[in-house]
Amino acid sequence: MRDVSNMFVYGPHTPRMHERIWVDPQQCEAMNAGFHWDDFGKIRKGDWDIQSEPLTEEPRTQDSRNHWVKIQACLAHWNDGVSWEATGIYDHLLKLIKERGTADECKSIEDIINRYQKLDEIFHVVRNNQKLSSSAELSRIHFREAGGIVFHIDRNLRPIFGFWGCHRFAMAITVGLSSIPAQVGVVHDGAKDLWRNHFSISGPCAT
Repeated sequence: MRDVSNMFVYGPHTPRMHERIWVDPQQCEAMNAGFHWDDFGKIRKGDWDIQSEPLTEEPRTQDSRNHWVKIQACLAHWNDGVSWEATGIYDHLLKLIKERGTADECKSIEDIINRYQKLDEIFHVVRNNQKLSSSAELSRIHFREAGGIVFHIDRNLRPIFGFWGCHRFAMAITVGLSSIPAQVGVVHDGAKDLWRNHFSISGPCAT
């Protein structure tokens, strides 16, 4: 129903909900946390893409910073060999747990340590295989690329990170992958006629 209603509103080029795209993460230079999951699969006009923030700079809003910190911690750990504790990610998540009761499905320092040990295991698999697996490869029961990394698409056909899948995004950047499976978020109206062809073909690292 969501796909049908979006097609009526936005036309035949509208994204399907959780539609898989293939993105070169090395080409992503901006981030935008201004959309919720129920915005995904829509075509948007306006300057939201221009107003997206650079990945290299600390975001203005706290909600965006909470996600951005994860990426920076991952890059420091996997690129520079900084321990997880020294990256500050443990303290960051403990603060969120104190405020909210849970963060990233963690409720204690033990949960946090276990989570990041598992992320290290996944990272080694990604590095050894030189690829990120799609939802279809990870599970026989899946719906398109639901649960995948989210990228919005700007008017110039550039990917904008949507803050879903921070750790996997950081893995792809660290390993140097040139093509990864992701789910499309919001597409700018200026790219509505071209985005699907541009992002529908997998690269050599995404077989």
